[in-house]
Amino acid sequence: MGPVHRGTIVRIPAQALAILALVTTASCTADPVTPVPPVDPASYPSLSPEAMGQLRWVLDLANRPLDDFTDLEAANQGDLTSYRYGIAFSGYFLSVAQYHHLPAWDQAIRPAMDGLIRKLLQRRVWEYWAETSKGIATLEPQMDLPYPERHDPVGEKNIMYSGHVAHLVNLYESLYRDFAWDRPGSIVYEWAPDETYVYDNTALIDVLHRQMADNPYHGICCEPNAVFPECNQHPVLAFRLYDATHGTDRFKVADLFYEFFMQKELTDAKTGETAMLYLVKQDSTLSQANPQYGNSNDDLIRQLVDEGIITFESATANGWTGTFMHAWKPDFVEARWAAWKARHYTPTDDGAATLKEETWEPLVRYGFFAMLAGEMGDAEARDRLLAHADRTFPKEWRDGTLHYVCPPVSTSPCTNLTDKLIAFARVNPPGGWLAVHQRPFDDAHFDQPRLAGVDFPTVLVTRAIYDRSREALVASFRPGTGTEGSTTVRAEGLDPARTWRVSVDGTEVATVAGETAASVALGLDGPHDVVIQAL
Repeated sequence: MGPVHRGTIVRIPAQALAILALVTTASCTADPVTPVPPVDPASYPSLSPEAMGQLRWVLDLANRPLDDFTDLEAANQGDLTSYRYGIAFSGYFLSVAQYHHLPAWDQAIRPAMDGLIRKLLQRRVWEYWAETSKGIATLEPQMDLPYPERHDPVGEKNIMYSGHVAHLVNLYESLYRDFAWDRPGSIVYEWAPDETYVYDNTALIDVLHRQMADNPYHGICCEPNAVFPECNQHPVLAFRLYDATHGTDRFKVADLFYEFFMQKELTDAKTGETAMLYLVKQDSTLSQANPQYGNSNDDLIRQLVDEGIITFESATANGWTGTFMHAWKPDFVEARWAAWKARHYTPTDDGAATLKEETWEPLVRYGFFAMLAGEMGDAEARDRLLAHADRTFPKEWRDGTLHYVCPPVSTSPCTNLTDKLIAFARVNPPGGWLAVHQRPFDDAHFDQPRLAGVDFPTVLVTRAIYDRSREALVASFRPGTGTEGSTTVRAEGLDPARTWRVSVDGTEVATVAGETAASVALGLDGPHDVVIQAL
């Protein structure tokens, strides 16, 4: 088909299921162009039906009113079922999907990411800190609660909350270059009308950086007196992203944290197992090799470990720490993957796999270890763990959404966090989390061609990628809530000085020149691939 001219709408035969219409009115050229090899959309990452179902579920959660915590129910706010983890890991999943599968279309995920941050700031998410800030008796040498009650949830310690706020905010800024969270007063915690704590992204980063730099142990406590290796990955990654968008050097403090991590054996020097935590007053690391809190519980804990009743070796701890630490210390994590896998993972004859039983957060071990396997590029292990989840954990398809149904009751085989971990594992390619933090979107990304005006979820976008090397916008669609008629999608950011070839399902339908945008109408009776490529 020849070029499209001023004011023309080219009608494609019905079997092509496409109509190209120009958004602006400038004319197009008909000059001969050098042949450009066609682009194969199947060679680019795409969301599977299961991944799309989970994406739609998390988008639904994120877009609910800020005071609606339905389907985020927690057994309590002290363990991994708590609101903060369900919200934060929803954001990490969305970040991976945005970066790797939908980088040229932010219409659905961007407002959801912003909504998750706003939900994370709601008082019911962080008010637990008033009680926790007084101390946890089992972590203290004297088994007491020796600290004053605090209400500011990010001012000191509590990295199990503040780290996720900082990480999500800086993921949002790196993905979208929207610096609304840098505005003074954008992060507000109100305990009472006369007691309010006001921050912004930079102020929060400064508070976390100061603690990691100035604390003699160069980590940040979760509960008072306890530094967990998992939770401290999040401020480190927030520093890395903040530097990339602000031109600072906060990430250098990670060197101090790594020294502390190694000196205090937050991974066992012999087994590579991730330790449970470091106790500041006791100057001691709690692990399988050293199962001691430094208080009157020690004899009992030692006996329970010796009898095999409890263990401090954990696929959960390895999976969480390993996945997130890989985004800033990849060699360290890669060197330990084989040992972690050998100690915890067993393939089964039915194409699935099991993980060794554990006593520390056992209900989420499959999700965290599947995340790690995917990040390590071990697709077989990841897929076997996902197969186990699909066969073992109850799941529900509802109006095109998919989620694992894990209510906070003692009989659940998983938790509400499991759902988000499995979603992350499904969509994250090998080294994908490292790429998000090591190679955040550059300036050119935000000027590239992109999708806009998609009637989501009438039509679903399973890939939207601008391939800079091929100068091609590659997008794939399938019906969502609509199955009859057609819908229009729009490409924006085209260079008007170039000629662009528009192909639908492998058939060239038009060429466009002198335009910055173009629209394509697609039938809703099946999937379609659209490629808009510079000639």
